[in-house]
Amino acid sequence: MCSALGALGLTGATAGATPMSRRPNILFVLADDWGWTSSRAIDELGMTLPNFERVKRAGLTFTNAFCAAPTCTASRGAILTGRAPWQLEEGANLASILPKKFGVYPDMLEAAGYVVGFADKGWAPGQLKPVGRTRNPAGDRYADFPAFMDKRQAGTPFCFWLGTHDPHRPYVKGQGRAHGVTFDGPMLPYLPDAPEIREDIADYMYAVERFDHILGVALDRLEASGEADNTLVVVTGDNGPSFTHSKATLYDAGSHVPMAVSWPGKVKPGTVTDALVVLTDLAPTFLQVAGLRPTPEMTGRSLVPLLRGGRGARDAVVTAMERHMDGHTEPGSGYPMRALRTDRYLFIRNFHPERWPAGDPPRQTPSADRLEKDNYAGFADIGPGPTKAFLVLNQADPKVAPYFALATRKRPPRELYDIKADPYQLRDLSGDPRYAARLKALDQRLEKELVATADPRVGRDPDVFDHYPSYSDPGFGRPEGF
Repeated sequence: MCSALGALGLTGATAGATPMSRRPNILFVLADDWGWTSSRAIDELGMTLPNFERVKRAGLTFTNAFCAAPTCTASRGAILTGRAPWQLEEGANLASILPKKFGVYPDMLEAAGYVVGFADKGWAPGQLKPVGRTRNPAGDRYADFPAFMDKRQAGTPFCFWLGTHDPHRPYVKGQGRAHGVTFDGPMLPYLPDAPEIREDIADYMYAVERFDHILGVALDRLEASGEADNTLVVVTGDNGPSFTHSKATLYDAGSHVPMAVSWPGKVKPGTVTDALVVLTDLAPTFLQVAGLRPTPEMTGRSLVPLLRGGRGARDAVVTAMERHMDGHTEPGSGYPMRALRTDRYLFIRNFHPERWPAGDPPRQTPSADRLEKDNYAGFADIGPGPTKAFLVLNQADPKVAPYFALATRKRPPRELYDIKADPYQLRDLSGDPRYAARLKALDQRLEKELVATADPRVGRDPDVFDHYPSYSDPGFGRPEGF
């Protein structure tokens, strides 16, 4: 065992210091495209999530948790490795690869005697074979968490990744209404108030509630096993929802995610923290919980001190975006961004402001059906669906035009938002001379962080991410003639 741990960079870890049967289990539950809609860590949509509330009551709620990247592949790679997305080479892009040289926490825990597995969506979308991976980085695949528990040998510590496909698009149109879910509250201020959009939001809400049901099944099975008292449970989302101004952007609606953690006897029930954390913190947390030391390469910081009632160690988090859908005229191009988020300000640096941030506009006006179903119907980084179709097809309407522009227009090299005064980040302050000193200070702080972690965007090969190939899953490939 010691030699295996050493090969993984865990020399000196405390694995084996306690009996294997008493080492904590880890249940990680990850929703797909579930995030807060603003900087406020509240449910503004009125969803019914009794099982998420169950975890919150039993443990610690994080009101300032952020994904490392608001796109599936990069976010999940950062979670698994505990490293910033720009340190993962091709892994910073959607539908890519995760080079084998980047260690992942499930492998490290397995080497230390844990049984590891995952269900539904693990590290994805992308390909494993080009880098010689024989299984998903999240572990061995199981049908669901109960199937894993049925097969696992009792008394052996486990780490399980339950990655649902909800609430990722596509939705069955009208699924919310069909199940009694409607959105009747105030409209999100970055979207026009239209029946089509309200129904689209209701369909999203139903998908989140379906995720909550899956979470409940897992929690019930954990309790039935008699091991809930010795299990760390973490529930969060990989990035924000697939609407404009959300997923694939560095605004809070794209990167601010719900998170709750329970750990009986270790975490005080019903507590809340506003500490700034990022999902790269999970890998070092899981390793420390298991009695191992995080690897030196990890940029994430263990949350164990926070779980035990301590204070956060950060005054800012850094998030990143590289290529999402390959939706620019120049193949391989994305809309690269980095952001520094404090408790008061969001600062964004756009490295190629000459590009269209949501992907290139369509050459001809697409049909509503294409806009609802095809990523490449134009503005490829905006998820297809009724909301996208409404905005594109009604962009000439003076009442809709500002919302369409907010979602698609080109942006300045630097953006600045006052989180307290502008929780949805709708008013860019970068051109306001009153904020010039603040803008400069945050820009310098971000630059320092990126240089210290060897981000290529501020190094000798800044456009390297644009030249990595796409190892696409079916449906993610760049269409012919785009």
